[in-house]
Amino acid sequence: MKKLVSVSIIFFCFVLICTQSIGQAKTQTTPQKKVQTKTQVSPQKKSPVKTQPATQNKVQPKTQGTQQSTGQTPVISIPCAWQKNEVDPFTGTTVKTTNWEVVGFIANVNTAINNGLTGDYKFSISENIQNKDTSFMLWIKTSTSQSLSFNKESKILIKSGETILTINLIGGTVSGRNITSNGILERDARKFLKKHPIDMLRILLSGDDNTVIGVDLKNVDAYAKLESDYFIKTLRCFE
Repeated sequence: MKKLVSVSIIFFCFVLICTQSIGQAKTQTTPQKKVQTKTQVSPQKKSPVKTQPATQNKVQPKTQGTQQSTGQTPVISIPCAWQKNEVDPFTGTTVKTTNWEVVGFIANVNTAINNGLTGDYKFSISENIQNKDTSFMLWIKTSTSQSLSFNKESKILIKSGETILTINLIGGTVSGRNITSNGILERDARKFLKKHPIDMLRILLSGDDNTVIGVDLKNVDAYAKLESDYFIKTLRCFE
């Protein structure tokens, strides 16, 4: 009987100890789980997402993008107005032709200057591309106070410094107060005219009985005016 009482006392003490240890385990584990999950995990997920990506996405594209775009924009743009810019549907030839532009004019009726001939002189440049072949033409249109002609002997002489370029005009004989002709603008001539202004330009036409008449344009005389930078600005349209 005593043994039974002692065993029951020991068992009672064992149960009491177990209940105390379980209570301590509950009080210790539950705060640790709650504190750790709230303080460590949630700040790590929220703070990097809000601070870093937002500042990177908003600040960098605005500052870098605007600086690069403004730096690459050319300061001066050359206006190129095209009279023709199309592809021939039958031949496949690409044709680009600039508008007519007054390159020079004569306003003096003095017979000692260009035979008293007044009028204006317009140029236009065309580029023809067919397969791998590319050619350039210089077109000239004159509007004068008297009837003149272009023939097979007619040409344009361009003087820049000590250099003189010759462009032979082709297309047969055309006569009148408003006449048009053209000539081939070779590669070396284009390369030179892109960088050098014109000092003087002479146009050889023919009058009555095929008399040769030379019309001189220059950029120093108010009565015979020449646009000295015509080729420099116009040939850039084809770059």
